[in-house]
Amino acid sequence: MNLQMNTQNLGCLFEKLNDVTVLSQKQNYQKYRLPLQSGAGHVKRICLRDGMEINWFDANFDEPIALDIDVQYPHLEIAYTLEGQAYWEAAGEPRSYDLSAGVSTFSYIRDKNLHAEFSPSERMSHMELRIDIRQLNELLPELSGISNKAFFCRQLAASPHVSRIVEEMKQCPYTGTLQKLYLEGKAFELLVYHLDGVQKEEEQSRSASKLKVHDIRCLHQAKEILSGTWKEPPSLLELARMIGLNDYKLKLGFKELFGTTVFGYVRGLRMNEAHKILEQGKVNVSEAASMVGYNNLSHFAKLFRKTYGYNPSEVQKSYDSYSR
Repeated sequence: MNLQMNTQNLGCLFEKLNDVTVLSQKQNYQKYRLPLQSGAGHVKRICLRDGMEINWFDANFDEPIALDIDVQYPHLEIAYTLEGQAYWEAAGEPRSYDLSAGVSTFSYIRDKNLHAEFSPSERMSHMELRIDIRQLNELLPELSGISNKAFFCRQLAASPHVSRIVEEMKQCPYTGTLQKLYLEGKAFELLVYHLDGVQKEEEQSRSASKLKVHDIRCLHQAKEILSGTWKEPPSLLELARMIGLNDYKLKLGFKELFGTTVFGYVRGLRMNEAHKILEQGKVNVSEAASMVGYNNLSHFAKLFRKTYGYNPSEVQKSYDSYSR
């Protein structure tokens, strides 16, 4: 199945899809059934203000879906995938981008054709914060570094901070006007986090220029090793020997290049995995702690609370409440 459309504003995504069915509609909120020939899907659309909205997509595909969208206006988007797998690309750009659980995508698109493909037999749960820059002029100074091109994209994987904000948006405890105000605040918090990340990445790139090419290659190797051994990572000295740097250069270079310490990176991976495990509702907090490498439950709970701002038991409570 192939869907194609041109968009000049946020609403075009829904106005130009054939056979979109409105399931419910209230002020600033609509729920649509997606026009899938095989499978089922719906999207919740929440308009926060002129030029800013949140869309929650939930679909099961029984056949491959291809989507082509020609974005003809300055469009800023923050996407976060909770479940599922897909990929997308922008015409004329050298690489494609994956959509997978825990990956957050920050992109700026103007006058570009996008192509996305979704696999069959995959449940897709996905959030998009979409912004029409023409209606939020106050953002323009902060976007000056990326809006001078037709396309910009930066992806983050396993960010506990992003995961926490999205979960708070998903579990919004309010309705009506309070819901709108709460979600708008969280949307701007998410936007600030990504814009700050872009600025820090630029600063890190300038700092990284002081590192030798060999050092940068070794530090990326260290990051890959930690990504695969986060449950039982090597010691700092062992990791330094594995990549061919001394431990001093490893510690300073890792922080300079990636903006976090070696241990901070491992902790972030562990906390993100623990959050995903608890969201599934199949194990208790003690079992989740053990599964991500923590035998001391109180230490795990302290780190989890420091990372997300709430106790791990609250994730399980949210699942129990949601599954009723």
